[in-house]
Amino acid sequence: MKNKHYLTKSLLVTAMATFFFTATAVAQCVVPIAPGQSYTENFDSGQMECWTVEASGSATWAVMNGTLSNVVAFQNASSGDEARLISPTFDLSGSSSATFSFGYAMMALYPPNDELTVSYRTSETDSWHDLGSYSLNDWSNVFEESFTLQDLSSTFQVSFLGHSNGGYYIFIDNIEIVSVGGCARPASLQANQITMTSALLEWSTAGNEESWTLELDGHPRTIHTQPFLLEGLIPQTDYTVRVRANCGEGQESEWSYPISFKTSCDVITVTDDEPYTDDFEGSDEFICWQDEIISGTLGWAVAPTYLDPTNTAFFIWLGEEAMLASAPLDISAVSNPILRFKHKQRQIEGAVDELSVWYGTSYNDYWHLLAEYTYACDDWESVTLALPEASSTYYIAFKGKSNNGDGVYVDDVWVGNDDGVGIGETSSVEAVVSPNPTNGKVMLEANVTEGEVAVFDMMGKQVAFATLNNGRAELDLSAYAKGVYVARVTNEVGSSIIKLVKE
Repeated sequence: MKNKHYLTKSLLVTAMATFFFTATAVAQCVVPIAPGQSYTENFDSGQMECWTVEASGSATWAVMNGTLSNVVAFQNASSGDEARLISPTFDLSGSSSATFSFGYAMMALYPPNDELTVSYRTSETDSWHDLGSYSLNDWSNVFEESFTLQDLSSTFQVSFLGHSNGGYYIFIDNIEIVSVGGCARPASLQANQITMTSALLEWSTAGNEESWTLELDGHPRTIHTQPFLLEGLIPQTDYTVRVRANCGEGQESEWSYPISFKTSCDVITVTDDEPYTDDFEGSDEFICWQDEIISGTLGWAVAPTYLDPTNTAFFIWLGEEAMLASAPLDISAVSNPILRFKHKQRQIEGAVDELSVWYGTSYNDYWHLLAEYTYACDDWESVTLALPEASSTYYIAFKGKSNNGDGVYVDDVWVGNDDGVGIGETSSVEAVVSPNPTNGKVMLEANVTEGEVAVFDMMGKQVAFATLNNGRAELDLSAYAKGVYVARVTNEVGSSIIKLVKE
């Protein structure tokens, strides 16, 4: 769960850390945690009290002191070095279960990232049992994990194993173990279904909470349900929220990690005379767009100013997928609504990232696919798409999927009226191929006399090329495998995309 919590960034900038090696020979403390009790460690004392380190090579763990808070950090070490941070010995023999939670962040200057493995053991002679493993590069956000511990004993320990792959830091903070019957800190707080005036808040529970205190921008209130629909918000406004549990008899948990979210914009009215446009030049952040991460930890960004043109919507994060959705648009009064934009996807060593375009007629509607672009496109390509099912709460979205290519770029988004445009991909160039499907040769016919035709496989590799002669071009796919191909027709006024099926 990603939290917009910038503790580690400010900590790193102001850090005054002294790293040292602590051997396992140091005597362990014994911390009893009876039912209903808890243990917390945030390292704000500046010491790793009762925590020890087992290390190989130059790696180690040590407290890093910052102006806002302290964390314990895995030091930048030589590739292959490891260090295990081992907790005090916990006496949990009277408990049937316990909740274990912590926050972490990881930083790398270059890939590959370091690795963090979280484990437990029942005694010093027991082997370590892994709970989870993590490897990422995002030090401006804190990620939170929570586990239910079962195999408890009077000599129970947890550990954090850092493995260096040439990264920079691993940060750990706010470790908590709460025995059954205790008041556990809410974990994995997240805001979903964000609209102009509401957001659905969800978090983990231990089952013994009577209520929660919810703090919105510093203003607390008591609530009794989870999930909780937070209403009465202002459109296009940033909010920060955190919660803590109330477990009766005066028991209160620690506060959860805070998260931040932004409500969507109010409905934007589009008419024949007043189109909607966004070239992303007005800000280094998206205005009235929502970024939804589908997989991975990072989403779309406003690309830096060294690009030409300068700011664009940009997605590149390796192996990940995210959708960038517009504010709701009222296009009900538009005579013939269309979407125009330009895009490019440059390949690296044959790899091409993917772009797909979607629409929805309301917040609760499913996304409907308009078009897909999976081929290499080194230069900007302009596209026009008709928008079906016009409504007063219409959304468009661009989904980027990384295949380790050179990114997905989208710019100059325009929604408005265009007379005479049907449901197609361009208004300037049209083309058909026959036969389709084919087992070899096909004839392409276009409504323009001159131009170029390039055929790509689904990995973005160009497999054929031809030049239009009086609006016609013959393509031969006999030598290629069965499957789906894409033919792109281009001339000075635009382009068109046709899917080909080779049988």
